[in-house]
Formats: sequence, structure tokens, C-alpha cells
Amino acid sequence: MSARLYSINFKMDALNWYNVLIIIGMLFSIPYFFIGKKEYQKKHLVIFFVLICTSFVEFRAKQLQLLKFNNTLVINSGYIIISISLLFIFFYLILNKSKTPLFLWIIYITWIIINSIFFQPIGTTFQNYSWGLASLIIIGMCFYFFYSIFSKNQFENRSLLSIPEFWIVSFLMFFYACSFLYFISFSFYERMDITLYRQLNFLIKILGSIMYVIMGLAFYAPLVFKEND
Repeated sequence: MSARLYSINFKMDALNWYNVLIIIGMLFSIPYFFIGKKEYQKKHLVIFFVLICTSFVEFRAKQLQLLKFNNTLVINSGYIIISISLLFIFFYLILNKSKTPLFLWIIYITWIIINSIFFQPIGTTFQNYSWGLASLIIIGMCFYFFYSIFSKNQFENRSLLSIPEFWIVSFLMFFYACSFLYFISFSFYERMDITLYRQLNFLIKILGSIMYVIMGLAFYAPLVFKEND
């Protein structure tokens, strides 16, 4: 009984507030599988996988940290590779299946391989250089999405508030723009005051948790807001 109780307590310790909010975003997303519009099904599925993958990575990484094991491989493979690759697929879908996101994804994966071999081994070092490149590419694709909206009238005569992609891309751009400098400077944090580091980390997690909750709710926007201006 005590071993079982320890196991339960250990799992609860691994569920911090940040991971709980990601799970809430994932749970919010589930009912849409049954009531969603067909035009959003693929996009919603990709975002749902992003939420599942991110939640699992956060949970598993925290478990390994509590056990005092290196969790770098889990973070690099689950988040840097899989979750961000899913975002490339999402942009491929929302940018009218343009080949550009796929081409940028190939560049990104190629850089991860180079980075793993020569600079930041994937199993032992958090790949903040790969994160930095991903952030720049994602911010660029966000800008292109907004450019398509306003210059090409992609959603003409439709309220932007009713468009799920608008909500997701807005918060993606905000999060990655804010977190870019934080993660690209990761190697310098050993010389930073620990209190300041924790404050910055807490702020980034607040931004991230808001973004993931919005991802879970975004596809309900057409049901909440009028689609026509």
C-alpha cells in the first residue's frame, strides 16, 4: 500500500500547475471532435496532437527531474523535434498547403542534425540554438499569415474573432517572440541571479500556459463569434 501511495504522490508531484493548464487546454479540445466543422478537422487534429505531446513531455521531464535523471533527451525529442514539427504542419494547412512551411521544416530538421553532431548533443544538452531557429521561423510564418489576411483578403467578409487560426497564430507569435531571447540566452543563465532566472521562467510559463489553453479553445470561436462582419 505504501509503495502504491508513493507512486501516486510521485505522479502528483510531476503534475505542476503549468502541465495542468496544458492538460486543461487538451481537455477543452476533445469535445470539438464531435461537434466541429469539417473544414477545421485536420487543423484541430494537429493542434490536439501538439497539446498531447507537450503535456506528455512536460510530465515525463518533470518525473525524470524528480528522480534526478537527465531529461534533456525527452525535451529535445518531444518538444524541439515533434511538437515544433507539428506546428510546421499546422502552418502548411493554414497557408493553403503552401510548400514553404515544408521546405522550412527540412531546413529546421537539417539544422537539428548538424547542431546535435557539432554543437549541442541531443541526449545531453538542451538545444536552445534549435529553439532559436524554430522561433524565428514560426514568427516569420505568423507574419506571413497576417500578411495573407490583410493583403490577400484571405478571410474577406468574415470576422477575425470567429477564425480559429487567427487566435492560434496570434498567441504563437506572442509566445515565441517573448521567449526567443530567453531561450537563445540559455547558456548564460548560470551567471544570472537565481531569483531573476526564476522570475523569467515563471513569466515564460504563464505565457505558454495561456497559449496552450487558447489552442484548446480556439476552434470554438465560430460558435461564439459571428462569422460575418
